[in-house]
Amino acid sequence: MSTTVTSASGTTYISGSGTSDFDSSALIEAAVEAKMAGAYLIDDQIDVLDTQVTAWEEMLSDLTAISDAAETLSSQADESVFDDRAAYLSSSTVSDPDDVIAATVDSSAALGIYTIEVISLATSHKVATADEIADSTSAMGLSGTFSLNEEDGTATDITITEDMSLEDIAEAINDVSGTTGVTATLMKSSDDGYTLVLASADTGQSITATDSDGSVLESLGILSSDGSFADELQAASDAEITIDGVTITSSSNDIEDVLPGVSLSLYDDSAGGTITLEVGQDLDSVADAITALVDAYNTYREFAVLNQTTDEDGAVDDAVLFGDSTLRSANSALYSVLSMTIEVDGTTYTMADLGFSYDDDNYLEVDDDVLEEMLIQHPDVVQALFEQSVTSSSSTLYVAETPGDLSAGDYTVSIEVDSDGNITSASINGTALEVSNKTLSGADGTAYEGMRLVYTGGSAAAGTTATVTLTVEAGLGDQMVAALENYVDTDDGVIQNRIDSLSDTIDDKQERRDRIAEQAEDYETYLTEYYARIETAMEEAATNLALVKALFNTDDDDS
Repeated sequence: MSTTVTSASGTTYISGSGTSDFDSSALIEAAVEAKMAGAYLIDDQIDVLDTQVTAWEEMLSDLTAISDAAETLSSQADESVFDDRAAYLSSSTVSDPDDVIAATVDSSAALGIYTIEVISLATSHKVATADEIADSTSAMGLSGTFSLNEEDGTATDITITEDMSLEDIAEAINDVSGTTGVTATLMKSSDDGYTLVLASADTGQSITATDSDGSVLESLGILSSDGSFADELQAASDAEITIDGVTITSSSNDIEDVLPGVSLSLYDDSAGGTITLEVGQDLDSVADAITALVDAYNTYREFAVLNQTTDEDGAVDDAVLFGDSTLRSANSALYSVLSMTIEVDGTTYTMADLGFSYDDDNYLEVDDDVLEEMLIQHPDVVQALFEQSVTSSSSTLYVAETPGDLSAGDYTVSIEVDSDGNITSASINGTALEVSNKTLSGADGTAYEGMRLVYTGGSAAAGTTATVTLTVEAGLGDQMVAALENYVDTDDGVIQNRIDSLSDTIDDKQERRDRIAEQAEDYETYLTEYYARIETAMEEAATNLALVKALFNTDDDDS
C-alpha cells in the first residue's frame, strides 16, 4: 500500500508502499508551524493595530460631527442659522389664524410685525348646464364645434359628433384642459339627472365659451341664445387683503412675495377680524442646531469615557486609547471652549445661562425651558454666545472675513496711504497684512490667516497712517471649530496622521507576514519532497530485506 504526502502548496507525492511506521506528516507540520510562529505573532500585532485604527477613526468621526454642528452656529457657516426666518401668527379677533392664512418666509425677509385682514378669497369661474340631463351614457345626437378657454388659456376647438354621450363630451373637454385651462365635471345632481359643470383651473380667471360651428353648448344648456352663460354658479374674482391698511389684490390665493421674502396662502376670510404676522428668527432652527451640538458632544463623550475606563487591573480591554495624549488634549480643548464667557451690554453670560449643565459623567444636559426662554427673551445673547462678531470703529474699513479663533479684544489696524489713495502698507497689532488694491489679507502662518478687510478711505498726504480699531467678541461656535481644526483635518490633522502612520505600519507588517508565510510554504514543499524520498528509500530497503530473507529461507529448505 502506498503513502500519500501533500504539501501546503497542494502538490501530492507518493512515498512508498506504506509499510513503514515513519510519520513524516507530523514532522513536516511541526517544522512548518515553527517557521510560522513569527507570522502568528505579527497577526496578533496587526489585530492590535487594527483596533487602534478603528478607535482613531471613531474619534475622528465623533469630533468631526462636533465641528460640523458647531460650524452651523458659527460665523463661518455658509448660511447662518441665526439668519433663518419664521412666521408667527396670532390674533385676538380670529379664533384660529392658521385656518385663515399660512405664511412662509425666507432669509431675505426683514424682521417685523404686520396686521393682516383677509377680506375675500380668489375664486374660480364655474358655469353649469341650466337643466339636468337624464342620461349620461347614451348618444346625445349633437354635432358641431365649440371653443373654450380661461383668460390665460388658449382657445381650442372641440368637435362633437352625434354618437357622443354626455360623458364623452366631458372627456373631450378634459382632454384639452391643459391647453384651455377649463375642466369639466359630471355631477349626478339628482336621482333622475346629471349636471355638467365647467370650471376655470385657476382662480381669478373667467371662462370664454363659443359655439363656433353648430349650437352644441346652447343645446347642452351651457349658453343662452344670446351667447351668455345660462347658469353661472360662481363668478371669477380676485383675493383681497389688507396689510397694515394697504389693500392688496391677487388672482391667486397663494400670494408670493407680498412682502420681500414673505408669501401668504389664503384659506378663508377673517370675517372682519385681523391677524398679526410676526417675522422673526426661526427659533426652532436655532434650538435644533444647539441640540445637534449637544448630541454630537455626548456621542464623543461616550467614546472618551470608554477610553478612560479602568478596573482593579488597570485600563479595561476596550480602552484602546487609554492614557493617550491626543485624547487628553482633545478633551481639554472641548472643556475649555464650553467654559467660555461672553459679555453683552455689560452683562457676562456662560453656557449655563442657556440651560447647559454637566451630569456626573460630564455628559451635557440642556434645560429646554431655560433655552426656550432665552431664545424668546434674549435671542441676541444666544447668537453672541455662539457666533463671533467683529465690529469696526470706522465705516471706511469693512470686515469681509475673519479667522474664527481670534481671541476677544481690540485689534488696531494701521493703514498707510499715499496722496493718490493707494495703500502702501498695512498691519494689525504690528503684524503685517498683505495688500492687494483695497483688500488687506492676513498672511499664511500668522494669527490673522484667513482675515480679509476692505479699506475704502480716500487719498491723503504721503506717509499718512489711518488707524482703525476692530473689536472682536468670541463665539463658542467659531472657537469650537478652531479648537478642533487640527484634530478633524483629514489631510494633515493629528488624528489622520496617527491613522496613516498605523496603516503604514500594518502594511509593513502584513508584507513581513506574507514573506514568512511564503518561506514556510516553500519549506513545507521541500520537506514534503525530502521525506517522500526517505520513505521511498526505506520502503525499498524493506523490500530488499524481505527478498534476502526469502532467499535464505529457501536455501535452508533445500538442505
